[in-house]
Amino acid sequence: MQNKYDQLLEETKTKILAIVELKPENQWTLDTNKDGYVIYTKNNPENGLKINRTETNAAVNPEEFVNFVIDMTRKKEYDSNFLEGRLIEKVDQNTFIFYARGKPPAFFVDPRDFCLLSRVYKLGDDHFMTITKSIEHPQVPPVKGVQRGEIVFSAWIVKKQPNGQTNIIIIGNMNPKGDIPKTIINQGAKYQAEGVKKAIDYLTKNKK
Repeated sequence: MQNKYDQLLEETKTKILAIVELKPENQWTLDTNKDGYVIYTKNNPENGLKINRTETNAAVNPEEFVNFVIDMTRKKEYDSNFLEGRLIEKVDQNTFIFYARGKPPAFFVDPRDFCLLSRVYKLGDDHFMTITKSIEHPQVPPVKGVQRGEIVFSAWIVKKQPNGQTNIIIIGNMNPKGDIPKTIINQGAKYQAEGVKKAIDYLTKNKK
């Protein structure tokens, strides 16, 4: 099974690294540049949904940051829209399977949950990348009254800069599944940037 996970993660990593840079051929469109957070979006031709890319700089430790944001058991500490995170399986030292459930984005929409395969990669000195992707797992069956969403892919790329700041990029594509208005789906860029800010603010306030 681990070989299957390895292949899935490596394929996803290759796909993300091919599109994450702001090159003309990657066809990113600037969505927002405000308060130090720069958001770009592009269409995913495979599902017609937006890929969102948020970038900022912060005074955080790169390794501490990636290990914090990948851990769904801690997300509730800084995100009030998050309801539950459980570690289902530790595949190896850097690879985990999580269950995650969040509040619905609107009162008339069912809550969403996810079964997620996540891995932390060390790309170099103070340079890390995470990959997260939805999978199926026998210990995470569908929950009645909760729509199982799909993280097509999500990644953090975090690198210490010469000025001491840490450059943080998150890129993601989510399919919420079920009956949900496209206007809410397309607010994903806003929710992504808010999530980055919440994580940074929490770590900054709780520095050891």
